[in-house]
Amino acid sequence: MSLELVNTLATFGTFVVIAATAIAAVIQLRHARSSNQIAALNELRETMETPDFQAARHFLVTDLPLKIRDPVFRYQFAERSARTDEMRPAIGSVMAQGNFYESLGVLVRAGLVDRDLALEMWSGVVIEAWERIAPLTSIIRRRMGSSVWENFEYLTVTSEDWTAAHPKGTYPAGVRRIELKDKWLESDKQYAASLAPA
Repeated sequence: MSLELVNTLATFGTFVVIAATAIAAVIQLRHARSSNQIAALNELRETMETPDFQAARHFLVTDLPLKIRDPVFRYQFAERSARTDEMRPAIGSVMAQGNFYESLGVLVRAGLVDRDLALEMWSGVVIEAWERIAPLTSIIRRRMGSSVWENFEYLTVTSEDWTAAHPKGTYPAGVRRIELKDKWLESDKQYAASLAPA
């Protein structure tokens, strides 16, 4: 065997080892990224299931529509130094929701949380939260500009676009569905009708 052949084989062997190492590194990075995605999504889901988060979300749905009509509430929301002990819990609920979705928007925009997964899981609640908080966002933006909750806004816009692109959800086409029987439909309609004011 000539020296040139040995040198060529050694060079080729080195190339194969380097290529295999690079491929292994790429595979390992993909697995690490997947693990990080799973951990981040789990953390976000767990946060959204905490009693404090649920209470703040309940406030947005039930109490905020009335509270926002109060000029005292709106003023104190805009003016941090004017906030009273009476208004702090309500304002805190709004701020907690807005800041959470702002953070989620940052993670999605930066690619640290997969956009499609986040939108499939939470687009509905993001849109609902934005619709409830938007009037207060406009009040804060009077003084602080459009950067306030801009990532929450981004997340809402992408959620609206995603929802428009998937009006019937993302159930795979061609896969059999389970036919559900709503055995309480008539009974529930009657109960709801009995609650209506006469």
